[in-house]
Amino acid sequence: MLKTLCDKFCKKPRQARKDIVIVLPYDAQNKKILLIKEYRKQYNKEIWKFVSGGMDKPHLNPLQTAQEELAEEIKREAKEWSLFHQFDKLFSPVNIYYYVAHNPNLMAEPIENPDEEDIILDEKWVNLDKLWQMVDDKELIWKESVLVAINFLRAQEKD
Repeated sequence: MLKTLCDKFCKKPRQARKDIVIVLPYDAQNKKILLIKEYRKQYNKEIWKFVSGGMDKPHLNPLQTAQEELAEEIKREAKEWSLFHQFDKLFSPVNIYYYVAHNPNLMAEPIENPDEEDIILDEKWVNLDKLWQMVDDKELIWKESVLVAINFLRAQEKD
């Protein structure tokens, strides 16, 4: 009986979330990154965000997951990729990988996005000033991904 009560009322340990990839599509000529506007059904809200996704396919490594997310969410591909930053589990409940997709192009044969929750409404290329303006105007939620993007764009301006 105690086991039955505990099964019903005792807190169970929280399942670990999956690691995450965040993609910064980068236009080197104009020194801009691409943001997407996504409709979130569960909140009935539109948000500007980076291309991103959970590592839910065990056979894909972080780079392959980033490439897949770029293809699924915005129908683009890039020949050159680089890992710009990584937060590991020491500072976060999950590993977070930040990849740069250099000069992405639209795919000749786009793939469908299997995630029905991802409803992409718009996209825009932004430079460092515009990114800051979006934060100031509260169009973009201030969190670590924005800080990483700002650091990336600042580094590009020095080059």
